Amino acid sequence: MAEEEEEEEQNTETLRSAFPIGRVKKIVKLDQDIKTVNSEAMSLIAISADLFLRFLAEKSSEVATEKKKKTVKVEHMRVAVKRHRPTNDFLFDSLPVPSPPPSTAQKSDSSAAVEKSLPFGTRRIDDFLRGKCAKETE
Repeated sequence: MAEEEEEEEQNTETLRSAFPIGRVKKIVKLDQDIKTVNSEAMSLIAISADLFLRFLAEKSSEVATEKKKKTVKVEHMRVAVKRHRPTNDFLFDSLPVPSPPPSTAQKSDSSAAVEKSLPFGTRRIDDFLRGKCAKETE
């Protein structure tokens, strides 16, 4: 029996969250239904959130690697969440829908629309810089 207890002590490792407990406590207190939370429960909430975010980051990174990308984007997170059923059930609808990349024809049209939609009395930074450069050359 003593050997089993020693093995258990060696196998247990102390889990620490990367999130400050005080910040987690403030977030938990935002829920008006929760009055008080035990400090041990607060630690478990922080550790659980940390483990979940690590899991999500690893799965998103795997998706980005599969697509031969070095940067993890929202699209990669959406695919990772969609693949993992338990996460998909509660998180997928909360993720922002990525906007389609604008084509080159739309870029010129959108810049014209931006110029037309400026409020009265405002100037674009390009106009300011052109005016400054013109004064310097005079």
